[in-house]
Amino acid sequence: MVLKIDRFLRLLGRILIIGLIATEFLNRFGFLHFPLTFTWDGLIVTSIIVWLLLETTSLLLKKSCGLMLSGWIFPLAATVLYIDALGDILRLYSQFGWYDQVAHILGGMSVGATLFSVIHSYVHCGKIRLGRWGQGIFALFGAAFFGVLYELEEYFEDYFNHVHLRLGDGPDTANDLLLDVVGAGIIILLIILVIYNHKHRQEQPAQNNVHN
Repeated sequence: MVLKIDRFLRLLGRILIIGLIATEFLNRFGFLHFPLTFTWDGLIVTSIIVWLLLETTSLLLKKSCGLMLSGWIFPLAATVLYIDALGDILRLYSQFGWYDQVAHILGGMSVGATLFSVIHSYVHCGKIRLGRWGQGIFALFGAAFFGVLYELEEYFEDYFNHVHLRLGDGPDTANDLLLDVVGAGIIILLIILVIYNHKHRQEQPAQNNVHN
């Protein structure tokens, strides 16, 4: 049952992401005419990179550990991509200053949770050795790194289109990066303190029974 749910979530996420990419391409080449605050190129690049990273990570994890990337990661990534795209299409970024902040926090949480899950899988199969806090720190650094990559994507989008739309001023960029890290830190702490402790409490009676 759990495996079927995992497969369904993985399939659902892929359908949502591929559907979004197809919609973005149709708008980019004039077959659809949704309004947009920024550029379709930026949305397309972001969506494709996220999709390729998910698929590549899933293949590498299966090859090296014999494990599949957790199914919930795919619809989670799709949700964040849709939040970004709808903020652009519905002009939410330009109308509501808080929308960009919420999007960065949720994006940081998504990346942080995904990276923690991947690192934990490699720990579980014995490829790396890290304690739970070590896994959390690496996931947090990774989330910060991907936040920087996203800001660079905004910079190059403006640069190649000869506009100043996506990348804000210095304080705005610093605020975006901070919110990415805050979002990642919140979800990583929840994973470590809640999920880890819950699993530990469940495993403790089983270990005591074995010793008895």
